[in-house]
Formats: sequence, C-alpha cells, structure tokens
Amino acid sequence: MKFYGRKNELAIIRGWFRAAKKGALFNTIIGRRRIGKTRLWLEASKKKKNCLYLFCLPGPLNRTFEQVEPELYEIGFTSVPRNLSEFFKAVSLFLSKGKALTIFFDEVQNLFQEETGELALFQHYVDDFKRKEYPCLIVFCGSVRTLLHTILFEEHSPLYGRIDQKIHLEPLGFYVLRDLFVDHAIHKPEQWLRLFSMFGTNPRFYEILIQFDLLKATTEEILEKSWLGLIGLFSDELNKMLLPELKKLSHVYTGILSAMAKFIQDANEIANQAGINTTSLGNYLPFLIEDLDLVYKEIPVTEKPNSKNSRYVIKDPFIYFWYRYIERNKALLELGQTGRVVRNIMEDLPNLEGRVLEMVFREKIFAKPPMGFDVAGSVFRNREGIEIDLLLAAEKENRIYAYEFKRGDVNKRIESNRLISKVARLKFKSIRMNNPEITGKVLTTKDI
Repeated sequence: MKFYGRKNELAIIRGWFRAAKKGALFNTIIGRRRIGKTRLWLEASKKKKNCLYLFCLPGPLNRTFEQVEPELYEIGFTSVPRNLSEFFKAVSLFLSKGKALTIFFDEVQNLFQEETGELALFQHYVDDFKRKEYPCLIVFCGSVRTLLHTILFEEHSPLYGRIDQKIHLEPLGFYVLRDLFVDHAIHKPEQWLRLFSMFGTNPRFYEILIQFDLLKATTEEILEKSWLGLIGLFSDELNKMLLPELKKLSHVYTGILSAMAKFIQDANEIANQAGINTTSLGNYLPFLIEDLDLVYKEIPVTEKPNSKNSRYVIKDPFIYFWYRYIERNKALLELGQTGRVVRNIMEDLPNLEGRVLEMVFREKIFAKPPMGFDVAGSVFRNREGIEIDLLLAAEKENRIYAYEFKRGDVNKRIESNRLISKVARLKFKSIRMNNPEITGKVLTTKDI
C-alpha cells in the first residue's frame, strides 16, 4: 500500500540520519499498535546504507539476530551474535573504523519483559558511542507504552536521561485516510464516514482490508469477515493492543471504556456503569488519558478551565466500535449468532457515525480555522439546556463562530438561524464577551 501522510515525522527522522553522522544519537518512536511506527521507519530509512532493522522477539536474543543473519554479514559481522554483549562489541569495532551505522530495535520492550539487566549494557554502549562521537543512530521503537516509559523515562532506569529525541506517533487523521479511500475508487462521503467509523485511525487495518479485497465490500460483508464470523481478521485486535498495557486491571478498564462507548460521558455515570466507586475512577482515568492517549477530558467552552463540569470522550472511532459492538456482543458471538449481531450493528451504526462525524469536522476546522480564537470546544450540560457541537470565540474581536454537525440533509438556513439564537443566549465564564458578532454554520456529511 502507498505510504500516506507523516511528512513532519519523515522530516524529523531524516534529520536524525544527518545529525548522527556527526556523533551518536539515541532516539525513540513510541505509539500504540497498528498506528504505523514500523512503516514510518521503513519509509524514512529506504535506500539508507548500513541500516539494520531488528524485530525483537521474546526470549533468547540470538533468535532476534538470526532473523537478520545475511544483513549482519553484509555490514561486516563474522558470526551471528549469541547475546547483546557480542552484538555491541562487533558494532563498536565497526564504528571505530569511521563507518556509519543505524540500528532500529522494533518492539524493543520484548527484550526486557522478563530480564531488565541488559539495560545497563545498553547504557554503557550508548554512553561510549556518544563519548567517542561515533556516527551511529540507535532507535528504540515499541507499542507497549507503559513498559517503554519504565525503560526510558523513569529515574531508576539505567537509560534515564539518555534519549536525545522522541517521536510520539499520533494516529493518522481522517483527511489523510480520505486520500487512501479516493485512491481506491471510494468517492462517496458516506462511504468514507462508514469506514472511518469502523476502523478509525489505524492504517494497518485498511492495508489488510485492501489485501483481502474488503475495502469496497458491503458493510455486512466487512462486518462478518473483519470483525465477526469465522475469519475475524480483527476479532482479537483490541486485546493484542491493550492487554499488555492493562494487565490485571483489564476488567476495570473494559468497564470504563464500555460505558464511554455507550456515549456515557459523565464521571459519576461512567463509574456506576463500570461498577466502581466514583472516587476510585480518578485512579484509572489519568492512565487512559495521559498514558494510553485513548480518552480526552473536555470542559464546556463557556466554563473556566478548572470547572468541575466536564465529560470524558473516547478519541478513536475504532475504540468506540470495538466496545460498542464487539465487546458488548461477545456472548451472542460465542453462541454463533453472527447474523443477529450484524443486524444489531447495522441498526445502530448511524448513531456511532453521528459521533464520529463530529470528530471529522473538528479535525477539518482546527486544521484551517475561520478565525483566530481564544477558546474552542463544545457547549454541553448548560443550565439553559443549550448544546452546541463546536464553538470558537475571540475575546478582543468580540466574535463567535459556531457549528452544528448533522449526518443527514437539513435546511441549513433554518438550522443556522436556530444555532445563532442559541449562541446569543450563552453566558461565558472562560472569556469576556459583550453582544458578540456571531456566525453560525451547519455542516452535513456531504461537507466532509
């Protein structure tokens, strides 16, 4: 599949290659599973000489080195290293001759799941290569963010403070993926929205759909062959993504995310739905927000940043889809009731698409906002019962730009006037507004 997006990240990595010629660098790429970390690296390192890619396998390290035996011999190794010490001794000899070398450790957390003693060896050679200004670039890449954070950023780790630069790889946006859809002859906005609602921001999912000729299939066929049924291309995907992170508390986080997937956004209601105390929810939400980046907290745009009036929202349509339809229907799927589950999903999918449409338009508007603004966000849980999908406000200009997002066709003029009248009734605590100029705009699926 063609490589899409990531122009900034490609430029950063190419800068790493240039800088490493003047002295050793130790960098990292971090992001969740299926987000495109490896593909990004392979694209950036294409045609680079002496660039060693190591996919780290659990267990004895020699298994990892045996995968790249021809490449090792090509850059001057005389045998396959049996351990990390032998590997770095050979690398050190190679670098001492003034030759440049790049080493990319993919899924590096596998090297340290059972034994972290090798970290001190990495520390020794990273420090040694930097001190001698060897032309070397070492990159750690992994998808288990909690373990990588422990390895690289906690003070007790031997590698603490040694990372020169990091890329926290964000999900691909809808408008990058739209280019992919168009390139594969999918031209209707409704089709784009449906695919994005089912598979979210994960480029690898679309690559697999293309491989199995499913990207242009009917929704029912995509559901059965990708999520349900006997094939179930992605049936265990979320477990592979999250279980290494959540571990023993996976049942708690499953309850929390399942509640959010039902569009429950209030902390008290989420806790009740998940079967935990509201006070203990504060122990779990920061992990989903800050560590895993799966959820965000939002304050109404009219309120001050410290307002207790808040909501919690899942960031990726794929996570919504999984917990709303797959996790929720496990019992039926185990009983072989695939057809019933497909019908249930087809009936409810427009509701999810309405929520995803808001994500899509937020991305579009913030990429090229119609005006400068001081605050931006939604209006919800307003005392007057006012709800607005998105609002931008500028204090100095005394101006507001408001949006409503509709999945179906509507009379935009009528809806726009209704929106403006709602905005005029708002009272702002976040900034000062005095009879502001208000522009209202209504966007539908056709506008994506």
